Amino acid sequence: MGTSNSGGSCKPRLKQEEKSAETRRRLLDAAIGCLVERGYANTTGSEIAERAGLSRGAQLYHFPTREDLLTRAVEHLFERMLNEMREKFVELPDEADRRSFAVDFLWGMANGPLFQAWLELMIASRTDAYLRDGIRAVNTRLTEFVRETFRGLFVPVNWQIPDLDLFPVMMVFMMEGLAVGIDAREKQMVDQVLAALKNICGVLFTAPPSK
Repeated sequence: MGTSNSGGSCKPRLKQEEKSAETRRRLLDAAIGCLVERGYANTTGSEIAERAGLSRGAQLYHFPTREDLLTRAVEHLFERMLNEMREKFVELPDEADRRSFAVDFLWGMANGPLFQAWLELMIASRTDAYLRDGIRAVNTRLTEFVRETFRGLFVPVNWQIPDLDLFPVMMVFMMEGLAVGIDAREKQMVDQVLAALKNICGVLFTAPPSK
């Protein structure tokens, strides 16, 4: 009887799958970088392939259309944003007022490159139907993540005030609004809005215990 060679044949296949996954990741990262630096309108397949250090043919093999590439980039961007949020949230200090830290944390995220890429895609989804479903699904997951993550930081002083459980999500929406066209806003006014938000948090919510 002949001996099976199935174990040996799996390794080349696995290597090829890993190589393909790495190529897709490079293309998706390049798409995000292009969205940040050039905006949605100027994010083209050719530009993405060049940034990824790949041929246009390689890009088309993995993502035959711009729509395919950017739709997948929505999910990839979300995963990168979540990972960054998780990593930074671990750094939340024990001694400082963590309600104030949460405001700074969310505003820092809203001003980061990943969130700027996300804003480009969200705005584009208003007129590009192929993006809309993906953006809506990711927004739902982002809302769930924020509500769960910040639940322990925003404990109402007065439980009779309705809907305070939505406050972290409201803050995210506010940060998104502030981040749109941030270069055209007066920094002093933005700073005043953020300071006022911290004061409101101090009135509505108790200071959470240290870790």
